[in-house]
Amino acid sequence: MEGMPCPVCQSQFEALYEIERFSPPLEIIRCPSCGLQRQARFPADLRALYGEEYYTGQADYSYEDERRQEPYYGHVWRARLRTIRRHVRPPAALLDVGCSFGGFVQAATRAGFTATGVDLSDYAVSEGRRRGRNLIHGDLTDVRGRYDVITAIEVLEHLPDPAETASRLFELLRPGGLVVLQTANFLGRQAINAGADYHYYLPGHLFYYSTYNLRLLLERHGFQRVQFYRGVDFGLLPKLLKMRGNFKTLTDYRRMIPTALYHLKSRIAFGDFALTSSMVCYARKPR
Repeated sequence: MEGMPCPVCQSQFEALYEIERFSPPLEIIRCPSCGLQRQARFPADLRALYGEEYYTGQADYSYEDERRQEPYYGHVWRARLRTIRRHVRPPAALLDVGCSFGGFVQAATRAGFTATGVDLSDYAVSEGRRRGRNLIHGDLTDVRGRYDVITAIEVLEHLPDPAETASRLFELLRPGGLVVLQTANFLGRQAINAGADYHYYLPGHLFYYSTYNLRLLLERHGFQRVQFYRGVDFGLLPKLLKMRGNFKTLTDYRRMIPTALYHLKSRIAFGDFALTSSMVCYARKPR
């Protein structure tokens, strides 16, 4: 997609940053019209980013291995599912995109949903299947059937074609279906103030969104009732309970204080203005 116009508004990208903390550096370009950012050049083989080393912390660009912390992650998964249930009730069909080892898929199954996951990583899918979870190895083009809910939590930024992704999500949803997307909001003051040092600039993060351009992307592909939660779609307590999985001493509990303050700051938002850059988007396919 190098040299292609903005997939949201068709404007031409302009140079923005060179992120030198990686080798080779990441060249970030930005659409001057809608603000969408992207890497100028994508890795030649995206699947190669998500081997075993990515999940076990042995790669330069790694993922937090959730397998030993699933009881703690479960607090967040169940809280999100409670919010989803306000919109779509079980036994609705749920697809989790970028499912990793399928922990959220299992939580959704236990909550009464008919849940499936899909992930590009053969390693993660194989591990999840060994745990008895209904997972597909591949991307959205490998998914069949129709779903009432599709979740993509910290996944949208990894996908190489926003327009194709939005179109495929719309196609896979049944009429009245719900899509839930979590990614960073680059209109948040957190991202703006950090600039090129913002921690979300990573080798596997190909596109960088905002409330403005994500809403525009979804609406142009047929979605309605686009709404945003800042920072997440559930309360503070599940986040604090999840953190306990990494605590080893009583003094570790002090780390809850900045998390609580960040959560409160995330609520300071109106329109496209926000103090932090956390966001979750809910959008519906018309009936």
